[in-house]
Amino acid sequence: MQRMNRPRLLQNRLAGTTSSGLTTARIEMGSMPLRLIVRLLLLACAFALGFAAPVKAADYAGAISAYRRAHGLPAVKPDGRLGAVALKQAQAMAATGTVSHSAAGNFSSRVSGLRMSRAAENIGAGFLTFAEMLKQWEVSSGHRANLLMPGARRVGVASVGNPKSPYRRFWAMVITD
Repeated sequence: MQRMNRPRLLQNRLAGTTSSGLTTARIEMGSMPLRLIVRLLLLACAFALGFAAPVKAADYAGAISAYRRAHGLPAVKPDGRLGAVALKQAQAMAATGTVSHSAAGNFSSRVSGLRMSRAAENIGAGFLTFAEMLKQWEVSSGHRANLLMPGARRVGVASVGNPKSPYRRFWAMVITD
């Protein structure tokens, strides 16, 4: 009879009771195929990395929107095209280890293909979380003006790490109407 390579259910077996009254369990995996074990481990790692991943675009936009609303301005929405422009800038800065608006080329040429009448960019480095970076932009008059740009409706934010750089993380934000 041909044996099919189907996953078997993991069996929990009660291993005993501790002195505190808690029960312990163990999972018998001896009869599981090695490929299934590897797949389950990879799935568990991917799931765990999903929670450890950087903040999502909606969270960036939400934090920027909260700041704008606190100043009487409308919220902004995340925009994938702006995120791609910001990512290119953050990658160029991380690759060169410099904080420069021209690292990925002239800003006006980088946003020329987008439909907008106004655009602004904030960059920074050395802050590991977006909350820290945003706080620094809020207290800088030029960066604050970009965050509070009248008529802004869309935003893209990206960060790229470079462990060899003393900055460690490079940030870019592009905001448009």
